[in-house]
Amino acid sequence: MAIDRSEIRKALGNFATGVTVITTRVGGQFYGLTVNSFASVSLAPPVLLFCIARSRQCYDAFADTCSFTVNVLNSRQRGLSDRFATSGDDKWRELRYVEDDLGNVMFPDAAAVFSCAKRQMIESGDHTIVLGEVLGFRQNAAVDPLVYCRSQYCVPATMPPASPN
Repeated sequence: MAIDRSEIRKALGNFATGVTVITTRVGGQFYGLTVNSFASVSLAPPVLLFCIARSRQCYDAFADTCSFTVNVLNSRQRGLSDRFATSGDDKWRELRYVEDDLGNVMFPDAAAVFSCAKRQMIESGDHTIVLGEVLGFRQNAAVDPLVYCRSQYCVPATMPPASPN
C-alpha cells in the first residue's frame, strides 16, 4: 500500500508540538533553523533529540558541529519561527540574541533554552536524528510556549480537571 505524503502529513499534524529554533556556530558563523521534531530522550543523563532534513542548507553545519542550542519559543516569538524556517543569511540581520556558554545563539525571551553537546547522529529516511546531552538549561515560566498543530500556530490553554466517570 502506497502512503500519500500529503495525507500522512495532515494526519501527523494532529500531534501538537512545541516550536524550537536550533542554533549552532561553526567557524565563527551562526546557523539556525526552526524545528518542531524535538523531544526529550533521557533524564539521566539528560539527552534530547531533534530531526533535520538532509536537504536543509544548514545541514552540513549541524553535521560538523560538536554543540547546539535549543530555543523553545514563547507564544510571542512566531516571527522568529517564521524567520528561521527559511534559508539564507538574512535571518541574522537586526536580531537580538546572546551567546550561551557554548558560543551558540540563545534568545533571551525563549520559554526554555537547552545548551547541548552533540553525541550522535542517526540517518533515517530523508532526515537525520541528532542526539545531544544537555550541559545547561534555563526556563522562563512567565511566558507561554509557542505550539504548532494542524498547520497553524497555537497557544496552550489550561483545561479544567477531568470529571470522574
